[in-house]
Amino acid sequence: MSLIARRSFIASWPVIAGLMLPGSAAALAPTVFAAPIRLQGNRVWLDVSVEGLPPEPFILDTGTTESLISESWANSVKLRERGASIIGGLGGVERTSVLRVDDVVIGGTFRIPYMEFHGTKSVVDSRTRGLIGAPLFTDMDSDLDFVANQWRIYPDGRSERPGMYLIPESYMPRRASYGLTTPVQIGDFAGRFLIDTGAPRNILLDGKAARDIGWWDSERPYVPVRASGFGEGSLRTRMFRADKVLLHKFAFPRALVTLAEPGPRNGNFDNVEGLVGLDMIRHFHLSTDPKRKQLWMAPNGLNFAGTERYPMSGLWLDRKGTRIVIEDVGNGSPAKDAGLQPGDTLVGVEWNAMLRRLGGKPGDQVAFDYERDGKRGHAQFNLKPYL
Repeated sequence: MSLIARRSFIASWPVIAGLMLPGSAAALAPTVFAAPIRLQGNRVWLDVSVEGLPPEPFILDTGTTESLISESWANSVKLRERGASIIGGLGGVERTSVLRVDDVVIGGTFRIPYMEFHGTKSVVDSRTRGLIGAPLFTDMDSDLDFVANQWRIYPDGRSERPGMYLIPESYMPRRASYGLTTPVQIGDFAGRFLIDTGAPRNILLDGKAARDIGWWDSERPYVPVRASGFGEGSLRTRMFRADKVLLHKFAFPRALVTLAEPGPRNGNFDNVEGLVGLDMIRHFHLSTDPKRKQLWMAPNGLNFAGTERYPMSGLWLDRKGTRIVIEDVGNGSPAKDAGLQPGDTLVGVEWNAMLRRLGGKPGDQVAFDYERDGKRGHAQFNLKPYL
């Protein structure tokens, strides 16, 4: 099994600054490369071209130390496999192929002579061809600007960041590269969290942090959800409403916070208490200084009011053979008020149809029969935001 040269593109960085747009004539290179990005479906999307092929949609994911590519797509365009490895994520571990990909063009703007990607079956979104991992962001002077919808690269570095705030001890070694972290405080609980543009929600606490904060078995209202990522599995989680979340000096009143099931620290979190996801990151302008190992942030003034979403029934269902069983019922939820309990088995419903009904809009009525201890009951409730 070959080892992964996770920083293979770093050797090519001096070349990048001397390259122009694909097909352009030789000339002085610009001092700033601005790759267009777009926020869509709680992901940061950008177009990437490899080996002269047309641009394809990729996701910028600062939560992973590797760049990933869809194995099926890589095979279809005949990208060359160089070896194999095993990598892990929230969904478990997976054996992946390792591909050296030549002539990578990011956002039609800057070219990298070659990068190494992991070919995987577990890309996080069916619309993407892959993920661009953290090293391409943390190892270069960069700005992530959601107002201008740009990821800007400064090949000669930059010296000033007016109006921005330095995040202390933000660069954290992760395998052969670095992740970006920030201090977070939730009530009396405080810790360092990984900045993860690939995580679509606000805040996710890992099992140890969830045990320390003490909300899991409390009477606080919650929404049962699953957290998924790289790999085929998922984490059992519950979403709560915090009175306030403090990210460094920046306050988020009544923010949503997701807790993994309490337990030991998940190895994917390294030395952090959890993740700060895109729902929160998108409120900031981010700038990296790799020479000084510094992250700078400033509020960008964007207003995302009215975009908060979470399941409104309070039910989490699972399939056990041919049965549809209630796995969890959230405190304070319409399903809880209707008297439903974990272990109840739904009767006379089809899986996909039920998921569509539970994913409806506020006010929609949900009704079904269920069995408990050999007796049949009937449940009826209306969806509503209850956190």
